[in-house]
Amino acid sequence: MDDETDIEAARRWFAQDIKEVAPVVHNQRIVDAFASVPREQYLGDGPWGIHSRLGIGAIHQSATSSPLHVYHDVLISIDQASGINNGLPSLWGRVFDNLNIEPGDVVLQVGAGTGYYTAILAELVTSKGRVIAYEIEGNLAKQAKENLQHYAQVEVVSGDATEAKDLPQVDIVVACAGVTHVPLLWLDHLSDTGRMVLPVTGGNQWGFLMHLARDGDDFPIKSLGPCGFYHCAGARLDGEEQTLSEALKLSNGGAPRRGYYHLGQPDDQDGQVWVIGQSYWITHE
Repeated sequence: MDDETDIEAARRWFAQDIKEVAPVVHNQRIVDAFASVPREQYLGDGPWGIHSRLGIGAIHQSATSSPLHVYHDVLISIDQASGINNGLPSLWGRVFDNLNIEPGDVVLQVGAGTGYYTAILAELVTSKGRVIAYEIEGNLAKQAKENLQHYAQVEVVSGDATEAKDLPQVDIVVACAGVTHVPLLWLDHLSDTGRMVLPVTGGNQWGFLMHLARDGDDFPIKSLGPCGFYHCAGARLDGEEQTLSEALKLSNGGAPRRGYYHLGQPDDQDGQVWVIGQSYWITHE
């Protein structure tokens, strides 16, 4: 086999591995997207810095510049000094599978990076849908625009997604950086059947993936598991970092498997309250 054939085979194997590890159980199109989008085209030139899954923070350089190195379920360093990575494929496979993304959906992505997972989202919404991808780091936004220019359904915006202008109604919000609360702008523009997944993290960047859906005036949530993420500018408050860290510590790093996200402040604090933020609280079932 020639190199191109080897890489295509590696990409197909990679997609099947994600299916089993994530796992992807609801939407086979996610597996198809991972099998078709060339990850190496969004990572810059190799060799690449690869994060070991057995040693948090341990990074080694790929032995060569062959794209075969990136078709494993690993984080790839984008900006090591800033701690910015192309995230764990199985984690995003799990997130996308739980969001039930359909052709024609409108997606707000917070933190496009260099655009790899934006491309996966573009494949999922197809040309019938739209992906509005915000990236606050100007150089990364520029790279993402260049990498994604072949997707007519993608708009890359250089700026803060918590201050988005002319945001349409969206079906999906997915954040690639850690928040301490859900910005009201995102909730206000969430469709009647909208859903989002946000990393909710304390000051040490660790927390949980919160899946939130709109159900009338209610916002049921569930945890998709623990996570660690770079902070999301504009969606963090110092006091909330502390209260989240304390709540996570008291629950051994976990979060409510199921519960509700409420706006405002609770009238009373019974045993169902898990954490109280500045303008919200979370209860567990």
